[in-house]
Amino acid sequence: MKQETLIVQANRHVQQVITCSVADQLVKNLPVPVVFFYRESFEHQELIRSLKEVLSDFPIFAGILRKEKHNLYIDCNNQGVQFDIKKEDCTLNDILDKFTTIKKDKLINVINPQKVISSQSFVMNIQLTYFACGGMVLGICWHHSLGDMHTFMQFMKAWSNSVNKKQYTPPLIVEERNKYLEDKIEESKNDTPGVRYLTGIDLLKLVFYISFQARDKVSLRFYFPENELNNMKQRFSEDAKVNLSRNDVLCAHLFSIISELDDYNRERCLSMAINYRYRINLPKNLLGNFVSSTDIVSNQINQPLQIAEELRMSVDNFQQRQMNFSATKKYIEEKGGFKKLNRFISKGIDPLKRTLLITSWANLLCLDTK
Repeated sequence: MKQETLIVQANRHVQQVITCSVADQLVKNLPVPVVFFYRESFEHQELIRSLKEVLSDFPIFAGILRKEKHNLYIDCNNQGVQFDIKKEDCTLNDILDKFTTIKKDKLINVINPQKVISSQSFVMNIQLTYFACGGMVLGICWHHSLGDMHTFMQFMKAWSNSVNKKQYTPPLIVEERNKYLEDKIEESKNDTPGVRYLTGIDLLKLVFYISFQARDKVSLRFYFPENELNNMKQRFSEDAKVNLSRNDVLCAHLFSIISELDDYNRERCLSMAINYRYRINLPKNLLGNFVSSTDIVSNQINQPLQIAEELRMSVDNFQQRQMNFSATKKYIEEKGGFKKLNRFISKGIDPLKRTLLITSWANLLCLDTK
């Protein structure tokens, strides 16, 4: 295996500092690793040339994260992106056959989110791996505070277009993300915050869970044929007399099965991640973390049909029933503000409450090398 490490910076640079939002701060300890597989490869020189151009329009990925007092900022100073180039003697099929068992660092250089802030190291790492068969893998990891998956895929689509000598839509970058959202959102009837404050006992339980129980996690794969999904959708929709989506019925079905098999007898929450740009008419090219969730509180006697109906109603009426930005911000301020942010946990990822979070990337655009 051979490896080369480069630092890739934008061709053009305009100094800009972005004040992170509440949502950005809540994910400040999370890296987001993504791996793309390609049967055919591109020369790394061409990928780097295009990357330099795209980083000029997406400067958040080439900057640093810095913390001042209790606020977090994205300093678009063009520090650059770490770009690793590797060559493997095996084939792409060899990797795919044992993908679930190989070590992460074989395909991706995962960032340390705390170190990214404390030492102001690279906020994005890209690892390009070439294989003996002519295929390649792009392993990319970025700091979640920069933006959500929608933000990242805008970057990837722009990079793809640049590689293929096509035009792309420049992103919308706002410097005060909280203020921008406050000015855009309408009044919501939802006064329930999307986070909860951890008591001392809760904090100890969470530390214990992360240190010991979380290590026992396993990966499970479920496969639903196309006809089975369509049949479920049709049956559920007929019974509910509502046009449910395949995602509605699949989420409800999985949640029901897991609830039945688990020995947890209290109420639990089903959370489905929502990119609310489309739900509250925000520009689709807006960069940042503009993702929330529909939180359906359920007990053991709830049936899949009832859960699917509640999901559909929550999604269709997201602005009025689920948009909790204002409620979350107010709740955090009442409990001590950003200086106590480590004491808050998102309800959508709360292991102490056995929350099931479901997120789908099905409709996001990926890098096209054709």
